[in-house]
Amino acid sequence: MARYLSGPTQPLGRWNNISIYLTTILTAVFVAGLIGTAMLTAARSPLLEAFVFSMPLRPAWTLWRLFTYVFVSPVSFFTPFAILCFYWFSVGIETHLGRTVLSRLLILLVLVPPAVSAFCWWGLGLSTSSVDNYLLTSGLLVAFATLYPNTEAWGWIPFKWIAFACIFSGSLMLLASHDGLGIAELWLSCAVGFGYIRHAKELEYEDYVSPAARVQKLFQRKPKLRVLPSPSSPKYRAAAVDEPESEIDVLLDKIARSGMNSLTAKEKATLEKAREALMRKDQR
Repeated sequence: MARYLSGPTQPLGRWNNISIYLTTILTAVFVAGLIGTAMLTAARSPLLEAFVFSMPLRPAWTLWRLFTYVFVSPVSFFTPFAILCFYWFSVGIETHLGRTVLSRLLILLVLVPPAVSAFCWWGLGLSTSSVDNYLLTSGLLVAFATLYPNTEAWGWIPFKWIAFACIFSGSLMLLASHDGLGIAELWLSCAVGFGYIRHAKELEYEDYVSPAARVQKLFQRKPKLRVLPSPSSPKYRAAAVDEPESEIDVLLDKIARSGMNSLTAKEKATLEKAREALMRKDQR
């Protein structure tokens, strides 16, 4: 595989003109885990238990189970779709926010079920176990929908509604089976995916805005409240003509909602000109 220098949102390398991302490597590991799970299950090998997380953790030094349980997954008819969704959601986050953000998100999502299991054991005395990457994929779906809320899947339904429908359906499924622990893990995984991506988007916005602009915003006087005329009145229409919305504000709002990649080449050029003008003004 040819290696080359790249940014955090670019491929790690290429192999036969195929881009190799961190997501590509993780997907290959998941496929290997599926094959290994099938082989060990068919052989009825006790070795499979060494990769499953359970509370109480015995022996206590087998801490790798905190992460390896996601690779222990039974193969089913829908397994290819689960692998495809994992790759789709992960590579979308990696190419937008970078490998570091994706890595931290994956670690947080993987640690959610063990954290809930540890709480149930130490707080309630309940013994639980964790296998499969169902909750990991659920959290990634919500994270992807948070990053691209209005991007339409198959050209007609926004991802934010797909995420809502999946959470609702999963909650109903777990509620019907009286699995309160499963509902808690599902909702917590989705909350982690949503919260972390919102936080990462805010950091991306702050990194793009210059320090001088952020300081200027801190000391900027807040506008006084005033009563606006009715939208149907002539005064309102005149005010709309005299005080047009700043094009830069529109672009910054677009970045906050959908990220830098949502801007067109013309919009990026306009934003770059505004940034250079602000830097020249600060140097005077």
